[in-house]
Amino acid sequence: MAENIIVRKANQEDLDGILTLLNRPEADNGQALQGHDANTIYQSILEDSNYFQIVASSEQGLTGTLTLVIIVQISHEGSSSALITDMICMDNDDEIAVELLKYATKLAEEYGCFKTVVHCDYQQEMTASACEKLGFKASTDCFVLS
Repeated sequence: MAENIIVRKANQEDLDGILTLLNRPEADNGQALQGHDANTIYQSILEDSNYFQIVASSEQGLTGTLTLVIIVQISHEGSSSALITDMICMDNDDEIAVELLKYATKLAEEYGCFKTVVHCDYQQEMTASACEKLGFKASTDCFVLS
């Protein structure tokens, strides 16, 4: 693991650090939510048992984050799927990205997910590198309307 990096589920105190990461030009172009809106949305994330904000932290503060959503399905014999999105790391550090993905995929396995999909608009080269290191396969089965 990256030196002195701890990966864990985010808590209430992590919001400012997450917003700092999302305010970076390669993320939300300095347009991350602020104030009441950010607090309201973040609280709903923390209260949702199938929605996780995962963070990597060091002595200097948060160094990366991603979102994991567990999608409960009636298909696939009631199995769940996992969606990992919005991963961003300081300095495009794919070592931190790998650790974030390891944590998220382990959590998805604990929830019985039969499939985990990674889709990130940010730092795509870093994300692709980290996914390849963990054995994810590229897929063209995805269509995106944005």
